[in-house]
Amino acid sequence: MKKNSIKNTCVSLALALCLGLLPGTVMAEEAELDLTEIDQAVETTETSAALPSLFTARTTAPGADNTYFFASNPYSQGGYGLPNCTAYAFGRAYEILGTTPNLAMGNANSWWAYNQNTGYYPSGSTPKLGAVICWGGSSDGHVAIVEAINGDTVTLSESTYSGIYFQNYTYTIGAEDATSVGGFQGYIYIGDYIDAASDVTPPSLSDVLVTDYQDEGIKVTALVSDDLSGIGSVYFPVWTENNGQDDLIWHEGTVDGNVASCFIPYSDHNTELGDYNVHIYAYDNAGHYTMTGTAITKADTFTSLGKVALES
Repeated sequence: MKKNSIKNTCVSLALALCLGLLPGTVMAEEAELDLTEIDQAVETTETSAALPSLFTARTTAPGADNTYFFASNPYSQGGYGLPNCTAYAFGRAYEILGTTPNLAMGNANSWWAYNQNTGYYPSGSTPKLGAVICWGGSSDGHVAIVEAINGDTVTLSESTYSGIYFQNYTYTIGAEDATSVGGFQGYIYIGDYIDAASDVTPPSLSDVLVTDYQDEGIKVTALVSDDLSGIGSVYFPVWTENNGQDDLIWHEGTVDGNVASCFIPYSDHNTELGDYNVHIYAYDNAGHYTMTGTAITKADTFTSLGKVALES
């Protein structure tokens, strides 16, 4: 087995600078990446510790074509659709989770007791993103969804029965009992979330190792990590120098812990001799990526031709 170890020398560079350093290296055209049409994909597996999911606040009313609030919403189907606080909060929780929430099917003042009795979701008195806030005041109570937390100011989204179709509303932490209809009961935590806008850092990508496996293909491994939103996917675009990028394939790798890996059969690239360009794109769940690339030669021995790095 022949090995070519690419040492960790990645430096964040502008794309033009990368190309200037390596005039013979051509970046894989990222615009050509269609995640639904990758020809040779390997099943991706993410086994690292669970990280909070990304959360995007709702600041506009849902449209009539939004199934979470209408077609698949039991309140809406039962004749108690928007404007209605329970129909909205159920639909918004459904939208956040992507699956049917296990919340009460009754007046808003029954939601807190229902969850306390079932113990389905954790609860407490501190606001968290995506949480259902419950009040028991008035005859029916009120429920809404926490959309943002900035210091001691909370922004929620809500609807009111036979009243406001949709609105964002702010209040101060600690003043919940004097807010809305009063009778603050607590927050139901339907998940663990972080603000999508808070992740502005590309993932880490290092320690690339390229191995010729029994003349059958190239094995590539790299260390990847992203402490905030986590690694979403890692792709290995590969093409041979012969005839430009006519054999460019975005191979999808697997992620096990913080190790990304991929096996690229030579047969996928016409079993050509000569230079193979190998790039690695590590994407986090916020959409940022870090790229590094190298080139090796398929011959009697493997030779490294250089590496570039890019973050976004």
